[in-house]
Amino acid sequence: MTLKELYAQIDGDYDEAISRLRMERLVERFILRFLDDHSCQELIDAWASGDEDASFKAAHTAKGVCANLSLTTLQDLSSQICEALRPGNEALRAQTDIDALIEELKVAYANAVSGIEEYKTKH
Repeated sequence: MTLKELYAQIDGDYDEAISRLRMERLVERFILRFLDDHSCQELIDAWASGDEDASFKAAHTAKGVCANLSLTTLQDLSSQICEALRPGNEALRAQTDIDALIEELKVAYANAVSGIEEYKTKH
């Protein structure tokens, strides 16, 4: 599997990642480091425990990490959750099904971790 194929598999934007980091070896280094970042799992766990403040903080961190790596789906989901939980956004919070977004995030996160782990074992 190539790095570009990995990005397609995990619903990321390879071309955007290359344009941001400029070299494929840097993209590879940072995508492998994603396995050490736990912000998506922290978001899932914080939401499950009912801690909206910790959920907001984890969503904000996940949004940035995923944006920097051009992990499109994860970035979009964490961004939606972050904005709905942002203090002062009560109207948006009331309109947003955060439980459904968390379920989508769980699937996308598991897919990303699985794909990156598979890539890592082959390289």
